[in-house]
Amino acid sequence: MSLCVHSSAGAKRLASAFGIKKSVALLAMAGFVALGSGCTPTPPDYRPQVTAPAYQGGDAQKGEKLYEDNCTQCHTIRPGSNKKGPQLLGVYMAPSAQLKDYKYSEAMSHANWVWDAKTLDKYIADPEAVLPDTRMLSDPMPNTQDRQDIIAYLSTLGHDAPPVPEEKK
Repeated sequence: MSLCVHSSAGAKRLASAFGIKKSVALLAMAGFVALGSGCTPTPPDYRPQVTAPAYQGGDAQKGEKLYEDNCTQCHTIRPGSNKKGPQLLGVYMAPSAQLKDYKYSEAMSHANWVWDAKTLDKYIADPEAVLPDTRMLSDPMPNTQDRQDIIAYLSTLGHDAPPVPEEKK
């Protein structure tokens, strides 16, 4: 049994396992954290801050709504909060398969792409046609303008991201 506990539910399990009160378990957890027990979650991985200008081929406001309607089931824009797909903060103009805290398909790991507007457009249009062994199993998005709007929105994300430490680059 791991002693790394990061929630009150975890404290309840810890208390139950050792036959102690939940409040005592919470105090014990605080002690472990204070002692630097190594029970810290893996830090989120960030893409470097976006320096490319925002993509002008679409409407970023419309793209945000389209992103929310079509992409948030599998993606977020918060580092360390990957879902079925990787978080997308700073994805525009970034190398593919860059995040260390997400397990990419072997095909994506070897794609060696840069997520520029052209590549994003092709991939969003029909991921499986572009990369047959992809994990992105969304329906094709045939509407060119919708794709351009999503790309415009994605290109606005990550300009205010914290700088990535040198050892992560």
